[in-house]
Amino acid sequence: MKSIKIAIVALLILLPMGLRAQEEVVPSQKPVIPQATLDSLALADSLANTLWYVDSLGDSLSEKPVVVRLLTRAYGDSIVLRWATEDAGLWLTVKDYGWKLYRSSAYDPDSAFSINKYGDTIPYRSVKGGPLKPLSLEAMQQRFDSTDFYAGVAAQALYGEFQYNVNEQSSKANVDFMTMAAKQYQEQTQRHFMAMLAAECSPQVADALALRFVDRDVVPGEFYEYILEAMVPPDLIQVESPEALVYNKPFEREEEEMTPEISITQIDQHRVVVRWDKNRLSGYYIDRRDNVDSSWVTLNPEAPIWPMLPDSATRAVFGDSIAEWMEHEVLFFDSLALGRTYTYRVRAFDAFGVNLDPREANPFSLVDFIPPQPPYMGEIIPIDNRICPIKWLQPGSTDDIAGYMVMFSTTLEGPWKNVSGMLPKDATSYTDSNAYERGRGFYRVFVADTAGNVNFSPSMNNNIEDITPPASPRGLNYLADDSTGLVLLWWNPNTDADLLAYKVYFANQRDHEFIELTPGYIQDTFFFDSVDISMLARDCFYYVIAVDQNHNFSQPSDTLRVLLPDLLPPGVCVLDGVTQDNDTITITWRASVSEDVAAYYVYRKPRPAVNWECIAKITPDQVDKKGLIHFGDRPEASIHPYSYCIEVRDSAANTSGMAGFAVAQVDPDNTVKMDIKLKASYKKGKVSLSWKISEQPRKDYYGVIYRADADGNFRAVANFNRKESVYIDTQAPADSKCTYYVQLQLGRGRHSTPSNQVTVKTK
Repeated sequence: MKSIKIAIVALLILLPMGLRAQEEVVPSQKPVIPQATLDSLALADSLANTLWYVDSLGDSLSEKPVVVRLLTRAYGDSIVLRWATEDAGLWLTVKDYGWKLYRSSAYDPDSAFSINKYGDTIPYRSVKGGPLKPLSLEAMQQRFDSTDFYAGVAAQALYGEFQYNVNEQSSKANVDFMTMAAKQYQEQTQRHFMAMLAAECSPQVADALALRFVDRDVVPGEFYEYILEAMVPPDLIQVESPEALVYNKPFEREEEEMTPEISITQIDQHRVVVRWDKNRLSGYYIDRRDNVDSSWVTLNPEAPIWPMLPDSATRAVFGDSIAEWMEHEVLFFDSLALGRTYTYRVRAFDAFGVNLDPREANPFSLVDFIPPQPPYMGEIIPIDNRICPIKWLQPGSTDDIAGYMVMFSTTLEGPWKNVSGMLPKDATSYTDSNAYERGRGFYRVFVADTAGNVNFSPSMNNNIEDITPPASPRGLNYLADDSTGLVLLWWNPNTDADLLAYKVYFANQRDHEFIELTPGYIQDTFFFDSVDISMLARDCFYYVIAVDQNHNFSQPSDTLRVLLPDLLPPGVCVLDGVTQDNDTITITWRASVSEDVAAYYVYRKPRPAVNWECIAKITPDQVDKKGLIHFGDRPEASIHPYSYCIEVRDSAANTSGMAGFAVAQVDPDNTVKMDIKLKASYKKGKVSLSWKISEQPRKDYYGVIYRADADGNFRAVANFNRKESVYIDTQAPADSKCTYYVQLQLGRGRHSTPSNQVTVKTK
């Protein structure tokens, strides 16, 4: 974790100074590096005076042998070499001297012997004539756009002005030499880290930093041996030259270079940890979408996620479990909302800057840690001062409620005693037959959900007096504003002498439990409410109750129905599957869950085309009993695949938009000629089909039954296996002519020729 923290600080220092920060440059111009930065690049002293190798603040300065790490990858037509220094001093020094890359191969027997910097003769030839050096600052400005983040980081790391100079600053003031050397070493190390990071993320930046080379003068199937040599004088820095033996064959990615399987773990009410195993991949971007917004959103657009190791601070903040995960996995923390289904995908890249295909995790939804809404308990009216009937209403959703418990206490502070036991989830009342024995006190209704979360109603006392309720309110009426959802209710005043107030209740459907909109009492005979006009319901319902001064409730008024505008689009269709043969494409969608669907429209276009063509209209009665839409299509054979989608329109002309996208390719070359005889008959609303196959295929197969209704378009309506030869179609439209044919799917993209077509007339 310590090195990551240093890198973050370095990034904050370097980022504003790099190529990315040149926001004032006119877009048509190249970015301009400030003159102060250019002046700082002229080193008056030798690099030996500015490069120090510090073990710790307590040790003296000492030189260490420097190691260079070399990675190779063969592709058959080329070999890519990537290297990195383990020392900041070598990285800063070698930019002036460069690298020499040597190669030896049986394919290249006539290459001349080369002399290395030590004067030794080695049987390698130089891959490139001159040394490989980082691009100059001016060359980087010409090659990279000013918005290239990693190029900006690399340019600032390599050419930016240094904050600490042990030779200048320690001589100008009374500065401790060792302290200044340590600070200079830390700054060099941070710059070195950021440059290596930029090269890891961008092959182009790795080329610019002379940390990558692509050898294209290669032959597939040959062995090549490479030596990478830093051209720094040996009396300045001792460098170990790495070697690599490469067999040039087409690249095949190994398991350790694949994006691992992704797991998601909920750690509290709203947060999850997305995690996957560490392997030989370098960095990761993570995307997320949900069932409300299906578009992918990148959660870390500014920088990739890197594998990290835990430290003591990690354990103190996150605990041992997450720290253990970090030992072997890459972690990403995210906050989610209840009631949504989320999907994550990870986009990884390797040390060669190659981006892998995204890998998706299984959909995930938060477990409910939130208690249900507290029940609203109505006034308690004892019977004969001995029995207390207790009633309540449950606001909000009741889907996950497990049950209720009625509690009693002699004081508002408790303790509370369970007097009812566990009541079922649909309970709305309980009668306490022992109320007299308990004496005066208070009741509460506790509600528990299936996740074990508990909430409770406000307390209600059990005093009684007058038990005669007032008359029910009459004349309930309304006005509604369709654009805002504002509803005005009014009713006739009650004539009861002891009338206290009114209560207004609401429900989305007439047979639902009504909830109270007035937690207290209202004395007026009108009430304003605001309804959500975006909800799926087409109407809502109200009634009013009168309350007298002894808190007796009247019977509800007549229930009033309020019509709402339909502004919500219908639910989209979801793709269930695609079956494609060389000349037949069968697409199955899950029908919209909306209740007011008027029709489904199927669209098609070849992949290069811009505009969609509507090719079919499907009515709701053509949806099968499982809620599936089967659509069969025989487009013309083409080298381009076909794209399909489906649109839902409701009775108010609202549209879901195009969804359920599918792609299929038509290849007419795998049709097997077969003799299939199809017969059909109609009786009592059913079409009976039977078929005979002159010669049964040797291998297993399945068949598809197609039907064309009045619109003339054939659609797949059912499948059958090799043991079946009869099918009863109960979904054929009435008063229509239906044409059928069957076709066998033989596997591996092969299918039979269609059977004969038969037509029956339904009544």
